[in-house]
Amino acid sequence: MAGQVHAACSVVATSPASFGSVSSMSVLTTVQPSSTPNAGLSCAPLLLSVLGSGDHFIATVTGSTQGGMLGPTGDVIRYTLYANNTTTYPMTRGTAFDFGGSGGIAQSYGLVFGPGTKTLPLYLGSLTGSNVAAGLYSETLSILWSWNYCSGINLIGVCLGRDTGTNTATLTVSMLVTNDCQITTPPISFGSAPVVSGFSTVTGQASVNCTKGSAYTVGLSDGQHPVSVGGRRQMISGTNLLAYDIFVSASTTRWGSVGAARRASGTADVNPGNGLGTGSQIFNYNAKIYTDQATPPGGTYLDNVILDVGF
Repeated sequence: MAGQVHAACSVVATSPASFGSVSSMSVLTTVQPSSTPNAGLSCAPLLLSVLGSGDHFIATVTGSTQGGMLGPTGDVIRYTLYANNTTTYPMTRGTAFDFGGSGGIAQSYGLVFGPGTKTLPLYLGSLTGSNVAAGLYSETLSILWSWNYCSGINLIGVCLGRDTGTNTATLTVSMLVTNDCQITTPPISFGSAPVVSGFSTVTGQASVNCTKGSAYTVGLSDGQHPVSVGGRRQMISGTNLLAYDIFVSASTTRWGSVGAARRASGTADVNPGNGLGTGSQIFNYNAKIYTDQATPPGGTYLDNVILDVGF
C-alpha cells in the first residue's frame, strides 16, 4: 500500500522579538518578557493528529559573542529563551532542543495537524541586574532547525512517508532602554518660632539615582504660592503667607526650575557627573525663612515644591 505525504515543513522568515520600551530602572530590577509567534519553522497540516516518540523538531540557537543584546555604549542585556510561555522549558544556547515527540510542545501547538499552517513561538525573559545606559539594544540569533516526523499515513505503527530537513533562520531580539530616575526628597520642616527672625536655617539633601551615563539637570518648582515667576516661594495658612526659599548647597543662590537656576548632574555635592544607575548623587540645599517680612498670624504654614529631572 502506498503512503501519500500530507505535510511538509520549511524554514521561513521569523517575526522579530521586541521587549519594547523599558526604563533602565525596570531593566535593572524586573524580568522583562517578550516573545515571537514565529521562530522560523513552518509546517502544513497532515491527516494524523498525534505525533509519536520518533518525531522530532529540533532547534539549536546560537547568538553573538557577547551573549545578549548589545547597546550603543557597549553594555549588554542578557536574557533567557524558553520553548513555551512558562519558565519550565529553558533553551540553552548551542544546545539542541527538541519540540517533538508524543506529548511534546509541537503536539500542544498542533504543529503538523490542521487547520492551517502552523509555526512555533519562542518566549524570552530578560535577566535582572543589568545596569545599562539608555539606547537601543539588539542581538541577531541564528536558529538551526532540523525535523524528522511521519508526514504520511501511519498503519499499525508503520509510517508510510516521512518529512525530513534542516535549515537556518535568523531572529532579531531588541529592547529600547529609556532614561529614568529614583528620587528621594525628605520634607523640609522649619519647626516653630514666635517671630520670623526666630526661624533657623534648615539644611537637607535630595538624593537622585539616574540611568547610567545620563547627563541631566535637577530643578525645583516655585511652589504653589510664589510672589512671582522665579520669585520668593511662600507657604500658606488660610489666607496668610510666609515667604521662604531654598538655596543651592550652602550658598545664597536660589535653586529654581528653569535655565541656569537648575542644577546640572555635574554639580552634585556627592558623586558629581553623569548618572550611575546603581548609586545616588546627592544635591545639598539650605532653606530659610525671609526675615525682611512682617510676622504673619500664628498657624501651620505649608507649601508643595516639585523636584523634576530633565535629560
